[in-house]
Amino acid sequence: MRRRREPAMTLVTDLVLLGGRVHTLDTRGTVAEAVAITGGRVSAVGPAADVARLAGPSTRVVHLAGRTVIPGLVDSHCHFENAGMDGHTVSFAGVRTLDAALDRIAALAATREPGAWVQGQPWNPALQLVEGRGPDRRELDRAAGGRPVYLPEGHAATASTAALERSGIDPGGHDGRLVEGAMHTVARVVPDWTREERAAQLTAAMRALNRRGITSVVAGALRPADVETVRELARDGCSTLRVAAMVMPTGELNPSVPLADWEALLASGPPAPIGQHYLTRGIKLQVDGGMTLGTAATREPYLTRPGYHGELFAGRDRLAELVGAAHRAGWPVGTHVVGDAAIDLALDVYEATRHRGLLPDVLIHASLIQRDQIARARALGVQVAAQIPFLWRNRAAIAGHLGDARTEAAVPLRDLVDGLGLDGVAAGTDYPINALDPFQNIYAMTTRRDAASEVVGGAQAVTRAEALRLYTTSGAAHTGEQEVKGRLTAGALADLAVLGADPLTASDDELRATEVLMTVVGGQIVHDTGLLG
Repeated sequence: MRRRREPAMTLVTDLVLLGGRVHTLDTRGTVAEAVAITGGRVSAVGPAADVARLAGPSTRVVHLAGRTVIPGLVDSHCHFENAGMDGHTVSFAGVRTLDAALDRIAALAATREPGAWVQGQPWNPALQLVEGRGPDRRELDRAAGGRPVYLPEGHAATASTAALERSGIDPGGHDGRLVEGAMHTVARVVPDWTREERAAQLTAAMRALNRRGITSVVAGALRPADVETVRELARDGCSTLRVAAMVMPTGELNPSVPLADWEALLASGPPAPIGQHYLTRGIKLQVDGGMTLGTAATREPYLTRPGYHGELFAGRDRLAELVGAAHRAGWPVGTHVVGDAAIDLALDVYEATRHRGLLPDVLIHASLIQRDQIARARALGVQVAAQIPFLWRNRAAIAGHLGDARTEAAVPLRDLVDGLGLDGVAAGTDYPINALDPFQNIYAMTTRRDAASEVVGGAQAVTRAEALRLYTTSGAAHTGEQEVKGRLTAGALADLAVLGADPLTASDDELRATEVLMTVVGGQIVHDTGLLG
């Protein structure tokens, strides 16, 4: 007796977008009219009439009316967790004066119990405020009513008297300014958020990036507790952002633990992926400071300080210990390097310890990288995560430290793309140090104009098509996901953004003003302005 063949299960098309300009970013640069999504994947791309036939009674149909669709954007170096902190910490966005900053501190402090901590979102008061400085500890004491205050600034911080005392630092003769070691001493005593608070903050941060058309991020430096929370959100189906984590196992960029303790922390290897919503990109370390701060480690001395070559926060032997242990345990490494001397050191250590895993080591920032170093990185298979927005408002400060010639040569995207190929370099922001806006960054990458419309290193501009790929296909390659992400082709993850302007053909002004109308992650609409019906 012949068994009856069961009918094949037919998947229902979940979402169809019709009548637009769909940049697939496939190898031929195909532009289509429509895209269909089924089960979290792209199921069809092509003419509107053909794709429309795939819609069923339960399919949501979006009529694009000529608007542009691009693959979801990837920010390849972003401290995204800071985007969900409004109401929890002091935001200094838009603040231009010291008095205004103190007013914001006072406003948040007024909502806290006496003795409760007041924390700030990372900022750069030296560049942001007209006074050229942030508040000192006595000004913080007055604004916060004597509460402990901790205001991070990336690689520095400011603390109030109570915060210094709680960390064991004598406030006598101390203005509250903290760098490196002292900063970590205070940071260690700042109380952790509860798991529920942190989950809410990270969820809000994901939504904030979704509103920019960002569907994936390389988290620049996640502490272990945040890694676990991000993984829980992914396991529970609550993540609206695909996160690849650069992990700080000790919670610090420059771990001071003995080598044996470091090896023990890494011994179990990188945390495993959670579906397509979480993966571990590597260990995060730091070699030098920054070019804006005048602490990047450089081959040639600084313009205004004869004999000064910046700061190195890790020596060769110590860096080799840390990187070598990571490689032996199966971790790739991403190293904060800004100056060319720091890049030399990182490449030396990468070469000596040679990681042979699935994902390569990374030079993070590499703002002052030279052509010989680009060639060396290519030979070693090392990637670069570069961020153009460091030049956006900081040209004058950088030139004051390094001179015009080196400033013009900073963030050499043209050389990086030509030397490493598009899959060897990816774009990002280093948010919240810089603005999150990807379209402002595409504008800067292609015009090399800063916030004052001055051209900074025009020879290092890339094309619009290259800039868009640096934010999409290159970002996917940066995390080893180029087969499923960064393009809108059949079988790819259904991550996309619908835009109010075409980033490949818009005028410069239109590009900078680009509005994200809808963002889709895995076929789910995670941001919708309502303009598409």
